[in-house]
Amino acid sequence: MLIELIVAAMLMLIVLSAFTGLYTMLGGRASTVEKQEVLTAQARPMLDTMAAELQDAICNGTTQPITSASGTQVTFTTPDRQQPYHLQQITYTLAGGVLSRQVALSTNTGGPPWTMGTARASTTATSVTNATVFDFISSSGADLSPGGAAVTAANLPSIAKATMTLVVAPPAGRGSGSLTAETSASLRTPTCNS
Repeated sequence: MLIELIVAAMLMLIVLSAFTGLYTMLGGRASTVEKQEVLTAQARPMLDTMAAELQDAICNGTTQPITSASGTQVTFTTPDRQQPYHLQQITYTLAGGVLSRQVALSTNTGGPPWTMGTARASTTATSVTNATVFDFISSSGADLSPGGAAVTAANLPSIAKATMTLVVAPPAGRGSGSLTAETSASLRTPTCNS
């Protein structure tokens, strides 16, 4: 009877060990899936929004669609969807691992000269680990911002395409690793016609 009890206890210990290993493995997979969901929820929607807005960039009177650009910042003008028509000035800035978005809406309607209102800021992505987000390319394929350098005023009219890359790490306590997402946008109106 004692031997049967010892054998039963050993079998029970083996079964519990197997369940513990399975539980640990499933918990690790759930953590990985949760991490990917958190990262995807931040990076992909932000890149899609940036790309759509940059594709709609237009001239602000005689000012080029993109008014300043570097590896960590871009400022451009784009129409809004309101009636009557207003102009938006949008700025994306990467600072301290946070990608933020500022939008200033024109106070007047109809056309230039535009008067921009106060900019409203919002955080769009946190835990960004790459040092540069933006890269600007001319229609001939030349890199206008090598290594994240600022695009010169003389080269701003030459920007035909912007590539945006986000490398995002999960928030503290939500796993390790990172997710890289990338997209690009071709400007519909790369230069002013006037």
